[in-house]
Amino acid sequence: MKNKKLIIKYSLVLLLVFSQGISARMYQWIEADTGSTQLSGKPPMWYRSALSGPRVFVFDNGRLIDDTAIEVDEEVRQQLRQRAFVLVEEDQQKAKDKLAKSLELKNKYVKDKPKKPELEALEEMPVVDTTDDGLIVDEDVVDEQDTENTVDELRKLITEWEEAQTESAKKALEQ
Repeated sequence: MKNKKLIIKYSLVLLLVFSQGISARMYQWIEADTGSTQLSGKPPMWYRSALSGPRVFVFDNGRLIDDTAIEVDEEVRQQLRQRAFVLVEEDQQKAKDKLAKSLELKNKYVKDKPKKPELEALEEMPVVDTTDDGLIVDEDVVDEQDTENTVDELRKLITEWEEAQTESAKKALEQ
């Protein structure tokens, strides 16, 4: 039993150290103040640091690759922490590069495309929407209602996903 846990521990560490995929990496922990599960694409500040913090599960492409409840030696801990934050910086730089490229393409497209006079007039007109009973509805109110419904649906999906991931992580740790 002890050898099996040791093998799992080092397998997780090696997998994390040598993994290259960063696009699907998720960090999950339970917020102590609220009791709610938090998900993030970047590690929390206390991840594998000398400071204590809530337990963090790290998933990559849906697989558990690290659990801060598993103790590792100091050198491995520092490597895991450094790698996690380097990946965040690389992701941020890639996002900035993509944004710059998209803005460049947008500016080129807008500059090259002549506007038609009737389209310019339409763009300046306010948007008015009506409900089924013919009442005029303010667009901002509709957006807020849609946003609230969407947020509720997303919260429900995330809760279901969290429960499934927690069960999966518990099974993986028990084996």
